[in-house]
Amino acid sequence: QEQLLSAPAARPELLWQAAADAFRQGSVARLREDDPHSPWSRNDGWRPGLPSETDLHLACGDERHLVRLRGTAPSTLRLDGERLWQEQDGITRQRLAIRRGNALYLEWDGELQRVEQVDPVAEAQAAHAHHGGLTAPMNGSIVRVLVEAGQAVEAGTALVVLEAMKMEHSIRAPHAGTVKALYCSEGELVAEGTALVELEEA
Repeated sequence: QEQLLSAPAARPELLWQAAADAFRQGSVARLREDDPHSPWSRNDGWRPGLPSETDLHLACGDERHLVRLRGTAPSTLRLDGERLWQEQDGITRQRLAIRRGNALYLEWDGELQRVEQVDPVAEAQAAHAHHGGLTAPMNGSIVRVLVEAGQAVEAGTALVVLEAMKMEHSIRAPHAGTVKALYCSEGELVAEGTALVELEEA
């Protein structure tokens, strides 16, 4: 008798929220270490004149999830070392939460889940780089053009800065070479897949 197997259930929203909160609370990055009381040193997404929020792109197994954390919203989670304390329905639970770089090992339903922070812009850029042509990984605007035609560059050199999804992302040379042509200018709005720079390999 053939047994039909159901598709695995998607991971619950609460898991993604817990992982995102753990990433935010565990972050030690500060923009101004000389003044820890300054709002500029906060890691809750504070921006002058705009709502305090942080977008985190997370991956666990073959699932991807976007979590938007608002700094003004009360959190029911508290990270203490490698323990994540959670209050739900008047009950306090603790979960193992071990941070290793961009990965978080989070205990959930008796299993250790590996959740990673991902950069969708970088992933899209890698997918769009081909034949020496560098294209916009997604819709955005050109903030800065850092090179000119005929300029020799090394691998990893920032060529163009694109603002997309409220973040600035540098389009970098995948290899050493010479800028053969520029197809964009500062302030220009570009669509995903638009050619930005043509780079001739050295």
